[in-house]
Amino acid sequence: MNARLVFRFLATIVLVVPSQVAADPLTSFQGPPVPVTLGDIQPHNAAPENRGNEFYSEWWSFVFRLDGGYSAYVQFLVSNMGAGDDKAAVSSDFKPPTGDQVRDRSDFEAGKWTSSKDQFELHFGPNVLGGPIDGLTIHVENESFTADYKLTNIIAPWKPGNGKVQYGKSPGSYYQFQAMAPVAHVEGTVTLADDGSVHKVKGLVYADHSVASIGMHQQARRWARFRSLGEKTTFLLSDIQAPDAYGQTPIRFVALFQDGKVAFQSTDFEIRGSDSLADNKKAGYDAPRLLEFRSKDGAAATFRGAVRGTNLTAREDFLEQSNAATRFVVSKFAKPIMYYFDGSFAAESISPVGKIDARGKGTYYFTVVNP
Repeated sequence: MNARLVFRFLATIVLVVPSQVAADPLTSFQGPPVPVTLGDIQPHNAAPENRGNEFYSEWWSFVFRLDGGYSAYVQFLVSNMGAGDDKAAVSSDFKPPTGDQVRDRSDFEAGKWTSSKDQFELHFGPNVLGGPIDGLTIHVENESFTADYKLTNIIAPWKPGNGKVQYGKSPGSYYQFQAMAPVAHVEGTVTLADDGSVHKVKGLVYADHSVASIGMHQQARRWARFRSLGEKTTFLLSDIQAPDAYGQTPIRFVALFQDGKVAFQSTDFEIRGSDSLADNKKAGYDAPRLLEFRSKDGAAATFRGAVRGTNLTAREDFLEQSNAATRFVVSKFAKPIMYYFDGSFAAESISPVGKIDARGKGTYYFTVVNP
């Protein structure tokens, strides 16, 4: 699990054994999609269920697909992990076409970061994230580099159904998700500290916001995700297999966007994984390289398609990368390994207005939280 995911995972771990989750029903992404609001993406740390909740974590993530061989990533995160609540961090990396990747993270205790109540604006020390939801700006400032990015949405902010998964009967146990930018144009300037070089960048970016009041090991057993970004066509898919306490109930969404609009979307469909890649380093771990999906019989929107992981690019075992103390604690709850693939997708939908075909390349992520 790379540095930007390590902090997210640690934010879900406490130093005491949590009580067992009751085998309550799971309610996933109900109803038709509704607009993303300011309240959705504002910090949820002050909500009653999150005050003093060690499992609370929240993050705003940006995955860039830049022109000219550049790459970048930014994540703002808030959590209650460990001693004290409302801790924050900014993880970021940047890689020019030639040269090594530069990665940095800045941590902030409670009181060292702020958010606005009447607009979206986060200040994590000198780092700032804010603006209208469909036109965010990012300022990153650390010891390694400074960066300024400006987003202009190609697709309006979107969420699957109501954007909320309810774990059990308690209203205080949930996971929420919104794609602030399923895809957006981005332009920016990055200045590296070591040589003072200035890099003008442009391209596309995917941005999402998530908040969880439960630990990752309670949230998911296995998790498949795929993203393909394009000015004309963007495709998103997510499939969470919930833990046994919830009967491994699926938590899913799929959405195809074309020409800035939704071509089809669903939170209730069939998906099947096959062609598994067995982990030759750890028994019981595998990642399906082929995901086939289709609408259910009688569904209003008829669609089908497939995602394929074409090339494994990375394998990250969190426990192998942790020190002895962290490994001892985390291993009580989960043994996560994440697999990264270059990938491709193909999808089609038939509706009263005609047939839609789409295909493209993207990135496929598969996480085994617990085998």
